[in-house]
Amino acid sequence: MFRQNEVFPGVYHITDAMGVSFTLIEGDERAILFDTGYGTEDAGACVKTLTDKPVKVYLSHGHHDHVLGARWFDRTWMCREDTEEFILRTGEEQRKKVKSQAAERGVPVPDDIMDAVIPLPETIRFQSCTGGFESLEEDLGGMTVRIIHVPGHTPGSIVVFIAEYGLILTGDDWNPCTWMWFPTSKDVLGWRENMKTLIQTLEAEGTEIRKVLCSHQPMAREGKELKDYLAYMTDERIREAPAVDMGVPVDTHQIVKEPEGWVLVFDRAKKG
Repeated sequence: MFRQNEVFPGVYHITDAMGVSFTLIEGDERAILFDTGYGTEDAGACVKTLTDKPVKVYLSHGHHDHVLGARWFDRTWMCREDTEEFILRTGEEQRKKVKSQAAERGVPVPDDIMDAVIPLPETIRFQSCTGGFESLEEDLGGMTVRIIHVPGHTPGSIVVFIAEYGLILTGDDWNPCTWMWFPTSKDVLGWRENMKTLIQTLEAEGTEIRKVLCSHQPMAREGKELKDYLAYMTDERIREAPAVDMGVPVDTHQIVKEPEGWVLVFDRAKKG
């Protein structure tokens, strides 16, 4: 069962039964969907209950909990850098894992979860730059949305910025619990600097980042929390972070800050 939260007029943050969130952004003439969820429910049908306008689907990155729902759409767009990840995460082994996870949570899955065709995303054609990051703008009619390529959680990760609302959608490049330990993730210092540079660049244009939508949070977070989180992850804290077992052969370390509940897990062995 999808849950929808209208964060701003025309901006719907949608959470699926598996707990991951994606976002519909509707202008006067067109709409964008940012991510598609686990695919255990018909995201296309959900979107049609919210808008009758043409919808273009952007995928924040290639991980399964963001792209398996692409099965409900004819066309999607994603950075080419995440193509291999997309192919891996929509493959048979990953589908089996999702089916098992859904069963453990009591979430029904479509009968064709193992067989449904998921079209390969088309490559995003960036047209300009935001700071040092590739970007493009989509005019939805009465609302302009900027798509920005910010390598971090994966090499092809993108974020979305809506200046009219001071709103940034971070995908998995930032959650209050951020994971930077996957094989294709950027080194932790490089990710941190990319995020800081992005924020500084956007705010230097004259728009304060006031709200943040994350992929693993059903409600909007404050822009100040994102900035404070990044400031907290200092070189010293990263050097001194204790090891944590993530059940994989990776040199994973973790920073935790309470009472905010901030977590950063990263691969210490990976250098820029």
